[in-house]
Formats: sequence, structure tokens, C-alpha cells
Amino acid sequence: MKKIITGIIFSLLIYSPIFGQNNAEKAKEILDNVSEETKNYSTIQVNFVFSHQSKDAESEANRTQGTLLLKGDKYKLTLLGNTIYNDGSSMWTHMLEENEVIIAKVNKDDENNFNPAKMLTIYETGFKYKFIQERFEANRAIYIIDLYPKNIEESEYSRIRLFIDKDKSQLWKIEYFAKDENVYTITINTFVTNKSLSNSTFAFDTTAHPDAMIIDER
Repeated sequence: MKKIITGIIFSLLIYSPIFGQNNAEKAKEILDNVSEETKNYSTIQVNFVFSHQSKDAESEANRTQGTLLLKGDKYKLTLLGNTIYNDGSSMWTHMLEENEVIIAKVNKDDENNFNPAKMLTIYETGFKYKFIQERFEANRAIYIIDLYPKNIEESEYSRIRLFIDKDKSQLWKIEYFAKDENVYTITINTFVTNKSLSNSTFAFDTTAHPDAMIIDER
């Protein structure tokens, strides 16, 4: 579950072809626009709701708030009792309840290295994609696109569903469908761009947490 949740931080209903394009071409056109628009922002601040729905349809989804700050390859993610800082070279995972910090080296050449910004270009490698439909939901026009892992045997989920705000070319919601029938959803409440963020935002401040136990694994 931890890997699924991490992969989630750090980017369906009716067949509906448009303008004679096939579904894959339409999906790629929309996703390319989202990626291009996002790369124009110097920084991004996102407040979101993360929910988990178990395969038991009668149970209520568990929901929790999260925040994400992005600046190039740097990020700060707060979710499920953890705050993760990444300055592009080192990553600090601060487990708030335990007041314990694990420091790891960032390997930029590792394709499996988690970076929340990758969710914005997740479709570029390892996935087939399909445009499903355009519809109106939550007072906005949205595109719905499904991603399917090309190597389904090694994937923990069978499908990812993207909900994209048509007018803003921004990701609004992501649904991860796990093979064990659990569903994990990220819904973005606020999406603030080009806010001034210093580089120190993305590194753990030991002076602010003098009692934290530091475990350096670099």
C-alpha cells in the first residue's frame, strides 16, 4: 500500500471519438497540453484530498488532507503523518508522530525514483492511454483519460484514471485502481502557481526540530 500511495503523490465511461481522431491520439494531445502548461510554472502549490476505498463497496472511503510544493526537481510533500523534503540531491522523510527523520540520497538516474512532478508526465513511458469522454462535473468541463500499464504483470494497479480541467489544462483528480480492488484517489482542491518559494523550503531544518532523531542513510 505504501508504494501505491507514494506512486500516487509525486500525475472510462463511454467511448466517444472526437473530430475523427482515435482515442489514443486525442488523449496524447490533451496530456501534451497539460504537460506543456505545467512546465511554464516556476512553482506549484497543491492542496488535495487523498482517499482510499477498500474493495468492500459498503465501507466508507478514508480521507485525509495533503499538501504538495513543487519547484523544478524539488518538492515538499505532507501526507499521512509524514513530511517528505527533496532538494534534488537529498531526501528527508520526517515521520511526525515518531519525530524521526530518515535521510536518503536521490538517484536521479533511477527511473523508479519517486518524484510527484512525474505524475504530470506519467503517460510518456510505460503506459497505453485512451480518451474516454468529455463531460461536466463539479462545475467544470473535464476530460477523462485512462492509462493502462504496458507491463501489467509488474504493476500494482490495473488502471489509472485522469480527470483534467479542460479550460485550465490542469490535472484535477487521479484515481488509481489497484489489482487488489482497492481504489486510491487524489482530488486537487487548490492549485496555486508561480508563488515565491525559497530553496530552503525543500530541505529539512534541523534547527526547527532539535529533538528529532536523525538516521542518515546516504
